[in-house]
Amino acid sequence: MIEAGQSGAPDHTPHVSIVIPCFDRLALLERTITACLCQVVDAGVSWEIIIADNHPARLARSLVATFHSDIPLRHVEAGERNIAAARNMGIQAANGAFIAFVDDDEAPEPNWLMAHYRCLLRTGADASFGAVYPIFERGTPPSWDPQGRYYTTDFGLPPDTRIDPLKWFPPRPRGVSTANVMLKRSSCLAQSKPFDEEFGRTGGEDTMLLLRLARDGRHFVWCPDAPVIEFNESGRQNFRYMCRRVQRSSRHSAEVRVAISQHKIITRMNIYFIALAQMSAFGILWMLRRKPSDMLQICKATGKLGFARLEFIPE
Repeated sequence: MIEAGQSGAPDHTPHVSIVIPCFDRLALLERTITACLCQVVDAGVSWEIIIADNHPARLARSLVATFHSDIPLRHVEAGERNIAAARNMGIQAANGAFIAFVDDDEAPEPNWLMAHYRCLLRTGADASFGAVYPIFERGTPPSWDPQGRYYTTDFGLPPDTRIDPLKWFPPRPRGVSTANVMLKRSSCLAQSKPFDEEFGRTGGEDTMLLLRLARDGRHFVWCPDAPVIEFNESGRQNFRYMCRRVQRSSRHSAEVRVAISQHKIITRMNIYFIALAQMSAFGILWMLRRKPSDMLQICKATGKLGFARLEFIPE
């Protein structure tokens, strides 16, 4: 079910739809919506915001109703506890030729939407990806990661650089996700359910979609002028949490690569070979210097080998 927010549904087709899947982080969602409504957009570019509410009690409905804006802002009832279903239903409700995704714990910078939109028009690419920079509930990064490296996604590439997440060897920007992306609807999201809902309760649905698109030759580019700021609650600053997170993420990536490969056994063997080499090298380094970064590399290796449960990680 789609409900009109205070600003109502659009009376024309917008150029861009922002889709924000959410569950129960209402304070953070309010921050995200506020940042989206503060976008500086060129005259003649129309846009809308879709809140895809994945909570059975539809917790976001009343929050959306408190916003008063000329920008169309709509609440969508989007299933229950399945992030892939929320994304799919958000897309179905959206009207834009381009779909921008942002998570409900992120705040886009004011030029975020236009930076992505201009990038796609300029390059003719199918998807543009931007950086994710952290801020922390405790005020500073955790002591084991004083630079916030493991909370940051920044490929450090020039604008419009083509990126290929399927490359095995450098340069190979990895970690593409829907945390900060704009996609061309016609070439990336034409299916009725582009996100695989089998991954909806474990995560990895965005990895599956994006690697499939890359395999099928879609053109991805880097857009450094479109950053978002992610708020990290105190539970995420625990080292044990990050170990589980990178381990699970590594398993997602491995399983998806096998799933989309035409040579599954060879792909699986390559993954195992890399994982064993990674575990051996960083296992030695961990014994010698006890650096958290070495242990996280070990966790990535164990994830590739299948030693990670595909489940939500409590924060």
